[in-house]
Amino acid sequence: MMMNFRFGTAINCIDGRTQEVVIDHMKQKYNIDGVDMVTFPGADGIFSSEDHSEAIAPIRRAVSISIEKHGSQIIAVVGHYDCAGNPGDREHHYIHLLRAMHEVSSWNLHAQVIGLYVNDKRQIEEVKKL
Repeated sequence: MMMNFRFGTAINCIDGRTQEVVIDHMKQKYNIDGVDMVTFPGADGIFSSEDHSEAIAPIRRAVSISIEKHGSQIIAVVGHYDCAGNPGDREHHYIHLLRAMHEVSSWNLHAQVIGLYVNDKRQIEEVKKL
């Protein structure tokens, strides 16, 4: 690992339209050099499914590696407009992002947890906790 290389972590959809905008936003706003991407179709929706423990295990493992091995200080959970893996409007994604933020925070990984929504203009909206 390069000295002083600051990492962040994003739990993101596989959708290629979200990758660069999330990385750029996190690098600029949170003063980091790179983002470890943990991707699954409709990632924000996984946290809202009835029995999600099996699906979440590999996400949690990947995020833990990013925190422990790369020293990531921030974890973003991402949802986006026109998601094939978790279809729904903006409000639907905001609800799922809040649930996901709550769950990831409960892992006590000693990192800031944020929610990001990529809208139809490929702009980032930060989801605030209730």
